[in-house]
Amino acid sequence: MKHFITALVALLLTLPAVAQTTFSIRGRVLDKVTGETLPGATVQVTGNVQNTGTGADTEGNYKIGNLAPGTYTLQASFVGYKPSTQTVRIVAQNVVASFPLSSDNASLAEVQVVASQAQERETPVAFSAVNEVKLRETLSNRDLPLILNETPGVYATQGGGGTGDSRINVRGFDQRNVAVLINGVPVNDMENGQVFWSNWDLGDVTKSLQVQRGLSASKIAVPSVGGTINVLTKGFDDKKAVLARVETGSNNYQKYSLMLSSGQLKGDWAVTVYGSRRTSDGWVDKAFDDAWTYFGTVSKRAGKHTLSLTGLGSPQRHGQRSFPFEVYKYSYEKAREIGAQVKSGGDKGFQYNPYWGTLDRYSIVGGVKVSHGVETLNERTNFYHKPQVNFNDLWQVSDRLFISTVAYASYGTGGGSSTLTGNSTTNSVTDANGQTGFQKIYDTNYAAVGADGKRQSSEILVNAVNSHRWYGFVVGGDYLLNDKLTLSAGVDGRDYTGLHYREVRDLLGGDYYVNGGNQNNPTARLGVGDKLSYNYDGKTRWMGGYSQLEYKTPLLSAVLSVTLSNVAYKRIDYFQKVQPDGSPVSTDWTTFNGYSMKAGANYNLTEHDNVFVNVGYNSKVPFFNLLYTTSGRKYDNVKSEGITSAEIGYGISYPSLKVTLNAYYTLWANKTTTSFNSATGVYSNVRNVNARHMGIEMSIAQEISRRLQLNSAISLGDWRWTGKGLLNQTDEAGFPIEGGLNQAVFLNGVHVGDAAQNQFQVGLRYEPFRGAFIRPSFLLFTKYYADFNPETILNQATSTDSYRLPTSRNVDVHFGYDFKPMFKNGTRFGLKASVLNVLNEFYFTDVSNRSNSNAGNLDLLQAFFNRGRTFTAGLSIGL
Repeated sequence: MKHFITALVALLLTLPAVAQTTFSIRGRVLDKVTGETLPGATVQVTGNVQNTGTGADTEGNYKIGNLAPGTYTLQASFVGYKPSTQTVRIVAQNVVASFPLSSDNASLAEVQVVASQAQERETPVAFSAVNEVKLRETLSNRDLPLILNETPGVYATQGGGGTGDSRINVRGFDQRNVAVLINGVPVNDMENGQVFWSNWDLGDVTKSLQVQRGLSASKIAVPSVGGTINVLTKGFDDKKAVLARVETGSNNYQKYSLMLSSGQLKGDWAVTVYGSRRTSDGWVDKAFDDAWTYFGTVSKRAGKHTLSLTGLGSPQRHGQRSFPFEVYKYSYEKAREIGAQVKSGGDKGFQYNPYWGTLDRYSIVGGVKVSHGVETLNERTNFYHKPQVNFNDLWQVSDRLFISTVAYASYGTGGGSSTLTGNSTTNSVTDANGQTGFQKIYDTNYAAVGADGKRQSSEILVNAVNSHRWYGFVVGGDYLLNDKLTLSAGVDGRDYTGLHYREVRDLLGGDYYVNGGNQNNPTARLGVGDKLSYNYDGKTRWMGGYSQLEYKTPLLSAVLSVTLSNVAYKRIDYFQKVQPDGSPVSTDWTTFNGYSMKAGANYNLTEHDNVFVNVGYNSKVPFFNLLYTTSGRKYDNVKSEGITSAEIGYGISYPSLKVTLNAYYTLWANKTTTSFNSATGVYSNVRNVNARHMGIEMSIAQEISRRLQLNSAISLGDWRWTGKGLLNQTDEAGFPIEGGLNQAVFLNGVHVGDAAQNQFQVGLRYEPFRGAFIRPSFLLFTKYYADFNPETILNQATSTDSYRLPTSRNVDVHFGYDFKPMFKNGTRFGLKASVLNVLNEFYFTDVSNRSNSNAGNLDLLQAFFNRGRTFTAGLSIGL
């Protein structure tokens, strides 16, 4: 009887399979690096007298039914990705087969030599990637760096709150020491390393955004310490497409954009163009935003060459909140929370911005005051246009030799505005509300009538112009020595001229201004557009080269690379007394040689587990601005800085689970910092001090179910100064102040400030029903020490950390819905919306060192806070 029952149960269990004569194959198509789904991907099935296929839905899912038992070959493909093939066998049940696809866009290939994209289970570096889908769903109206807060080791803020004023730190190193590449072209300022995100609005045309932390895979000699950010834009797309978007949001945010892609045309041509218009009042008071953006690329395949010409730019103007203030001015409650003083005239709100005012440019006619209306005037604005043109030639010379050439040019024009009293940018006049006292300034200037009937302005508005002319090229080649070894080599050349001066922007009621700072004409009467204060050119010539040997097998990949660079600086000053022959004062060329050595290896333990290790040393050439004071004096004994780095990591990779865990150690030797105290006129230069950055980082991406995915990032850091530095202090003329040479600075053990050392992030993507998504994200930063000036720690007995800021937390929510294709599946509508800072909580994001204190006195603490709750919503139409 027992055997009979067992047989009966077995028979009942197999009856459904016996009854079912056909089966299905289903699964998902995902981005191999990020785990994001790829809606619209194609899956083709062949074999067993079948040749059919289907497309992935808006969640990246596919299903092919009515398949008889047998063996099938599946191929998944998606524009911009390498096809992937699997063989499956159907016996007596349905089969699940998912496809993680690797990027393979022509534009990506073109920059592979000069801005290598790290590859999972191959490249021995720690990296995180954000694909096109996540960018579209979560960027909202933020600057591009802010989306990277969801990757480990990154701290990005909006700075003063103006559009494009964001800054980013990677592993505690600010963006001056993080290399940023757009399509393989370096964009950090050649004189100070800064990145000005207002120069581009690339969110809508970015194909991939990758952060390589620590020793990057980049093959050019970029000035990177914390890592490298690679921004790759759209390139050669095979499909015709039209995409239009309309967006709106808080603070009168409006954006309209249109993108057209021709697809592959006759003769293997392809064209993609994009344009947008963006305006906003800004969350910070009067931090308005007014920008246009254009982008275009023309590609051509010609035999063994793939050629492309890309142009982009974003002429813009936006209001700024340039400097932070004491906490009580924003909020009495926040001041009391940290134990800072509370004074009258504060509690103005976190959007408080003193850098604007109102003005009536009246005139007096026949003794009668005639009003011309009241205008709102921004004291601090940024205006810039940096068109950039790249020409790329990808040449597959043979099966073994590949050569890539990039030639580029950038022609930046613009700067920032401020008030001017004498030769200082300090505003001396405010009104009763704490705003810039434009009316008081105007009244004073208008009343200052001289004997000749002309009015001399005592305070004016000026523009600080920082234009540039930048030309460069990158030529690199890969030669396949054998099926395992590849030799790479290349040259990176740049020629840069920075044009720096102040010009009169607005005389504010006067007819002229005197005391322009020009030693060749010190009493000149200056009008609008005339130069004053300073006027100099900074020239930089850069020549670098690299060589790399790469070994690769399915189990082991290893890299050894060396870079060399020769950098020369020259300063030409047009306001110093001209030389006897009438030529401007010019310094000699000052030359530095830099180099780096990197080695790393990745070993795939199993099909799903890998480990990697890398070590390296970087002799970093100092920036132009660390070589000269603003008055043109050259600092003494400026030397290259040395950065030693080592890292070890472990990864787990499944179609539904990706985990990375890595530990790093970086020692920055002979680090140099400079500062200027406007109150005393003292320049401070601290050198020969070391900074040690070490920590661990982990990221997790888990597909919990078809509808629910989780992503998380954790980083724990310990960043401290080590050793004892030397301080030299000079006046503006470059002469040492009394007792100002070779003073000891006691920094040993003091935490590095300016960024949160610990980070925790967790986010979900949930699909409640087909076509819809919701993405909540929680972000927490802690162990954030305020920025400070090293020269304030001159007593070993009182050496201490700067103020440790309270823990910050933030919640964002993004959601959207993609309608089913309409009009013969040729038109797609999509709705997306975001709510940023859902809880409307406020926390410290940036703390200044302007007070020349180590922030031990909380009454002197000057800070920026995050912006309050805001929303955006948009409608897209794709054809």
